[in-house]
Amino acid sequence: MPTVYLKDGTTVQVRLEDLEDYLYDNQDQIETRPRKLRRPPVDTSVMSVSNK
Repeated sequence: MPTVYLKDGTTVQVRLEDLEDYLYDNQDQIETRPRKLRRPPVDTSVMSVSNK
């Protein structure tokens, strides 16, 4: 189930079927967070030098 983080510090798990309605009804209470990268970007210049 998707987790929604609220501005008051609580978290709510919402069923996928109800997620759109929940987000619309509670948009002023929902905290937005930056997305975390899973891995750092790859520097192609370093890769080409190390593969020689």
